[in-house]
Amino acid sequence: MLGLCYGDEPSLKFAQSVARGLCHTAYRASIDLAREKGPFLCLNRNRFGQGIFIRTLPVDIHKGIQACGIRNSHLVSIAPTGTISLLANNVSSGLEPVFDFSYKRKVLDSDNRKREFELDDFAFRMWCEQKGGGEMLPRHFIGARDVAPESHLEMQAALQPFVDNAISKTINVPPDLGFEEFRSLYDLAYHRGLKGCTTFRPNPVTGEVLSVLDAASKAYHCGSINREAD
Repeated sequence: MLGLCYGDEPSLKFAQSVARGLCHTAYRASIDLAREKGPFLCLNRNRFGQGIFIRTLPVDIHKGIQACGIRNSHLVSIAPTGTISLLANNVSSGLEPVFDFSYKRKVLDSDNRKREFELDDFAFRMWCEQKGGGEMLPRHFIGARDVAPESHLEMQAALQPFVDNAISKTINVPPDLGFEEFRSLYDLAYHRGLKGCTTFRPNPVTGEVLSVLDAASKAYHCGSINREAD
């Protein structure tokens, strides 16, 4: 919706700026809570202040922790929101790029039976309403399977310096990616300082929770799902 293409340098910088603001605001709020209610019980201010993550925070946060303590031992995590976001009109998948702009999702009902639903991405629906359908999607409407595995990983790496807990992120891997290239993703994740790395390669054994619609179904929703040439 901002015209940024997932994985491009401007998208990494923007996501990082959001994560930085979230992190520093959370820490300052936790210091304020510690001033009001006291720090968390196991806090050792000197040891806490020497933590690798804590040492990267601004000076005023360090001084605040030393003066008042901090209410929470950890404050920032990026959770998996693919399912949760359905309750908010399918508006976001957290750190993930959009899986596809029209797709099918399998959901277990109360009888433990799988039901399949067709879903449209929120931004895609808005674009269709504004354009009236028939126009090709611009380049920045990019799906998860069209993002290179390395670009998936770089997005996670851009945010990791501002996340003191875990990041839920799936790196989509094409079925034909060679083993050495696949293994190199984990090496890169380690060298980029990620706390975790999850990959998914579609296969006939485990199947997929999400699946794409056929071309005819996609065209029904908004002209054509095809993007303009890069």
